Amino acid sequence: MHDLIPPLCKRRARRLRWAALLSLSVLAGRAPAAGPANSLSTLERAIQANFLFKFAPFVEWPPGAFSATDRNFIICVVGEDPFGTLLTDVVRGQKMVGRPVVVRRTGNESGNTGCHILFAGASTDPGYAPFSTTEGQPILTVADKNAGPTGAMIEFVRQSGRVRFQINDGAARAHGLRISSKLLGLAIAVDRK
Repeated sequence: MHDLIPPLCKRRARRLRWAALLSLSVLAGRAPAAGPANSLSTLERAIQANFLFKFAPFVEWPPGAFSATDRNFIICVVGEDPFGTLLTDVVRGQKMVGRPVVVRRTGNESGNTGCHILFAGASTDPGYAPFSTTEGQPILTVADKNAGPTGAMIEFVRQSGRVRFQINDGAARAHGLRISSKLLGLAIAVDRK
């Protein structure tokens, strides 16, 4: 199938992937130190919002992950929304896999139907288990390690004043997702089990 794509398109796609990878590494730059673990600066939240969107080009979803009826690439936010308008601003006018990117906020509801990326924020609800409804589904799960639930495939962490991330590649593969070695190389830790 790749032989059907003209070489010029392949080179352009490769350049775009490298540009996105470079953007990820630049965004991982220093952010001002935050106070308590759950208190993040606006810059740190903006970096996380950018990461959340920029993870997508480095993930390969199985063909069945994209509904024929829904023409959007959907990033869902459950629990407390730490981004406010930042995430919406980041994705405005953007496309992923040829689909317009939309942000869906569901509060504590686990309505992840149609989500391609699910970010789980913190919650005071004792029954809050946002990743339990993603079992067996090709949904990339993301959370903040210090201010969200455990069990995400990608967790944001702060290291030496920087916003970084760690990846559970084994969990991603168990859900039919393939994470690029380029993104795995940027993670501070990769769990391959």
